[in-house]
Amino acid sequence: MDISIKESKKDENKRFYKLLIFLCFPIIVQNLISSLVNLVDTVMISNLGYNAIASIGIANQFYFLLNMVLIGITGGASVFISQFFGRRDMSSIKKVTGFTFLVALCVAIIFGFVALFIPELVINIFSKDPVLIKPAKEYFAIISFAYPVMAISMSFANCSRAVRRPYLGMLASCAALVVNIVLNYGLILGNLGMPRLEIRGAAIATLCARLVEMLIVLIYVYKIDKSHPLKFGIENIKSLTKDFLKKFLSKSIPVILNDTFWALGTIAFSVAFSITGNQSIAIGQIASTTSNIFLIITVCLASGGAILIGNELGAGRIESAIKTAKKIALIIFIISIILGLLLILSTPIMLKIYHVKDFMQDEVRKVFLVLGSFLFLKASNTFIIISVLRSGGDTKMATILEMCALWGVAVPLTFYLAKRGMPMHILVFATQVEEMVKVFLAVPRALSKKWAVNLASKMNE
Repeated sequence: MDISIKESKKDENKRFYKLLIFLCFPIIVQNLISSLVNLVDTVMISNLGYNAIASIGIANQFYFLLNMVLIGITGGASVFISQFFGRRDMSSIKKVTGFTFLVALCVAIIFGFVALFIPELVINIFSKDPVLIKPAKEYFAIISFAYPVMAISMSFANCSRAVRRPYLGMLASCAALVVNIVLNYGLILGNLGMPRLEIRGAAIATLCARLVEMLIVLIYVYKIDKSHPLKFGIENIKSLTKDFLKKFLSKSIPVILNDTFWALGTIAFSVAFSITGNQSIAIGQIASTTSNIFLIITVCLASGGAILIGNELGAGRIESAIKTAKKIALIIFIISIILGLLLILSTPIMLKIYHVKDFMQDEVRKVFLVLGSFLFLKASNTFIIISVLRSGGDTKMATILEMCALWGVAVPLTFYLAKRGMPMHILVFATQVEEMVKVFLAVPRALSKKWAVNLASKMNE
C-alpha cells in the first residue's frame, strides 16, 4: 500500500513539473527575447555615447509605462480566462478576450498620441537638457506608431498563456528579435548597405519588429488555429452583459491599477536618479535592462504558476491549488538565489558589453551588487502577488500591499536621498526597501489562504 502511494505521488510530481515546464519555457523565452530586444538597442546605441543611452532611456520609460498598463489589462483578463479554461467555458473566454482587445488598443492609441504630438510632456519630466531632448523627440516620432501594434500582439499572446497555448507569443517574439537585430545593426550604424540613422534607426527597427510580431499572432489565431479559444468575433463583444462586465471589472481594475502605479513608481525612481545627472540615467538604464534579464525566469515561473493555480481554482480543486502554490514557491526561491549570484558575477562582462567608461565602472559594480543581493526577495514577492493573490482574485489586497511598500516608503526615500546627493548605488538600495516592506505584508496574506477562491463559478450566477 505504501509503495503504491509513493508511486502515485511520484507520478503526480512528474506530471506537475512536466506541465510547469510546458507552460513556463515558452513564457521565459518570449520574455527573454523581449528583454534582449531592449538589450540589443542599448548595446548598439552605447556606441553613440552615454547621452544617447540616456535619451533612449527616457523614451523607454514611457514605453515601459504602456507595457505595464497592457500587462495589467491582459493580466486582469488572464485571472478569469485561466479559471474559465479550467471550467471549459469557451464562450466566456471569447467575451473577456474581445473586451480586453478593445481596452488595450484604446489605451495604446492614447499613449501613441502623446508620444507623437506632445513628447515634451514626457521628456521634461526626466530632463530639460537639450542634448537629450532632441534625440528623444526623434525616437518618439517613430516609436509612437508601434504602441497600438504592440497592444494587439499582447492581447492575444499574453492571454494565450491562460488557455495553455504559450508557444504563440514565443514564436512571434523570436521572429521579432531577428528583425530587430538585423535592422538595428543596419540602421543605427549604417551597416549592410543601409543608411546611418542612429537613434531614428533604433526606432524604425523596433517598429518593424513589432509589426512582424503582430502579423504572426493574428495569422495564427484567425487563419491557422481556427479553433483557438481566443478567436473572438463581434458577436462575442455584443453578448457582453452589464452584470458580466461589473464582475469582471471588479477584479481586473485593481490589477490594471496595480501594474500602472507600480510602473509609475519605477519611473519615479528614474526621475529621482535624474536629479543626480545624465550619468545616473545611463547607469539606471544599464542596470534595469540587465537585472530584468536575470529576473525573467522567476517572473515567468510566477506567470506559469498563476495559470496552473487559476486552472485548479476554476475547476473547484482548492486544496490542489494551494499545494501547487507551495511547490512553485520553493522552486522560485532556489532559482532566484542562484540568479542573484550570477548577476553579481556577470558584472565584469556587462561592463565590457555596455562599453562603460572607466570613471563609471566602480559605481556600476556597486549597483549590480545591490540588485543581485535583493533578487531573491523581489522574485518571492512577485510570486506572491502574481501567482498566489491574483490567481484567486485577491487583487485589491495585492494592490494595497504593493502601493504601501512602493509609494509609502521606497519612492519618498529614494527622492530624499537623491536630493541629498547620494551616489547611485545608495539610491538603488533605497528602491529595494520596497521589497523588504512588501515581504512582511505579503507573506501573512498568502498564508491566510483567503485568496483561494473559485471566481469562475460566480461569474455566470
